[in-house]
Amino acid sequence: MGSGKTSIGKKLSKLMSFDFIDTDALIEEKTGANISTIFEHEGEIGFRDRESKLLEEIMTCKNTVVGTGGGIILSEINREIIIGMGFVVYLTASIKELVYRTEYDKNRPLISNGNAKTKITNILKERQEYYENTSNVIISTDNYDTVKLSKIIIKNYEKYEKNNC
Repeated sequence: MGSGKTSIGKKLSKLMSFDFIDTDALIEEKTGANISTIFEHEGEIGFRDRESKLLEEIMTCKNTVVGTGGGIILSEINREIIIGMGFVVYLTASIKELVYRTEYDKNRPLISNGNAKTKITNILKERQEYYENTSNVIISTDNYDTVKLSKIIIKNYEKYEKNNC
């Protein structure tokens, strides 16, 4: 949350001439409701179910950069699907930077009711091992420049492709 998945994903897809899918945006488009509203009416469990079903729908997409919601990684099945989709990048940032980027964003239901720093810290503790074990590369976005970060990702992707052909 706030690591730059959407903005970097969009820039990366343009530089690579790939399609871009933002799973949260696609869920909102399919339901006609924003993520906060879905959480409010269906809870986190309902949202995670929608997320998993969507991931299954897009798992065969080729030449596509996929930006997922950060919690998609909580499901073991989702982690397996993500690994099977190909090259996986874990975008990370310091707690201070993540709080700065997200604490006033009202469309982030997991941190909307209280101390963003504590909530983000707890979320990362819960998910960090999953992120690390699922990814092919870990990239810090603290020095946020979407072009520079996208070029770093492309170099890593090219190495991955060369070693996996």
